Amino acid sequence: MAARAFFGAPREGLARGGMHVTVHLVPLFEGRLVVFDVSAKAAHGRWLPWAVLEFGRNPYEAASLLADDWCDVPLADLSLADVMSFEVDGGGWELAIVFRAVLAARPAGDGERRPVLFETGHFDAIGPFDPVDLQRWMETERGVPVQTTAPPSVGAAGLVF
Repeated sequence: MAARAFFGAPREGLARGGMHVTVHLVPLFEGRLVVFDVSAKAAHGRWLPWAVLEFGRNPYEAASLLADDWCDVPLADLSLADVMSFEVDGGGWELAIVFRAVLAARPAGDGERRPVLFETGHFDAIGPFDPVDLQRWMETERGVPVQTTAPPSVGAAGLVF
């Protein structure tokens, strides 16, 4: 019988055979995937925004804070895209909560993260995710691309239909 997923108190860092929960964002701008070229020595390469979920934090709140930190632009939409499981080097386990983040503006980046927009319809493996995963997260259940522009603002008269 497989062991059940009950875990002890929070720790600082990974433990052999341990487990952690992460939050990942799949940022989209004008129908294109946004990834970040990271220049920091500890995480050099191309990444989607991600962080280890703090103990007791709401995953949606963590995803919103992650978008603020990495993208620093308003969100047109933030929605749950997937939950995945990965084995981690050293015998650990990661439970990844993935959110689709539709950006209302193109992110500017900072000194350590430069945003890169993929060409429309182009996908590549990023971190633990395969291209097919990224493509699936950019589409709705019906295979229609998600809305990738900000909705019109509501004026004083409210929405007009």
